[in-house]
Amino acid sequence: MKTTFAETWTKLMMCAAVAMGLTAGASASCGDSLAAMAAGKAIVPSAVGKQLAAASTTDRISISSIVGLWDIQFIVEGQTIQEAFQNWNFGGTEVHNPNVDPRSGNIRLGTWLPISGGGFKLAHRVWNFDTNGNFLGTIHLSETVYLGDRGHSQTGSLNLDFYDPSGNFQNEVAGNVTGQRIRVE
Repeated sequence: MKTTFAETWTKLMMCAAVAMGLTAGASASCGDSLAAMAAGKAIVPSAVGKQLAAASTTDRISISSIVGLWDIQFIVEGQTIQEAFQNWNFGGTEVHNPNVDPRSGNIRLGTWLPISGGGFKLAHRVWNFDTNGNFLGTIHLSETVYLGDRGHSQTGSLNLDFYDPSGNFQNEVAGNVTGQRIRVE
């Protein structure tokens, strides 16, 4: 009996260690991506968005919930600086998979709430590192979005707030977010 308990406990601890390692890797690279976005260095084409726009337009279902999978674009000063898949989940969590090199970690996590007026507020907190692995502080990504097109599109605003390692505010980059719901074909 003791051997079974010890083996189970060891497996559980190994899974926890792997999960923490994966989370740390994802967090470290997100700052690089968002910092590059804010600096206008990460301009990406919207190939997926063009594919989604060509999808069937005969779907007449109206959806009032943000829950689901989305193709979104971050736009700053008229430039798309990042495209991502976002999965808004029941219970107020969100998974963000941006179009960045997956070797540096490309999964981010967020939390969201419905707000008055039928909108949704999303928050990410990101550890920010430079390409040499030096800690630069944190980035607070916030989005406020509203549904359109019978629940199949979203539009809204985004803010990237940069903080130094001591938590002092450095600067803010504001922009817009647009998105299209990914539908089952």
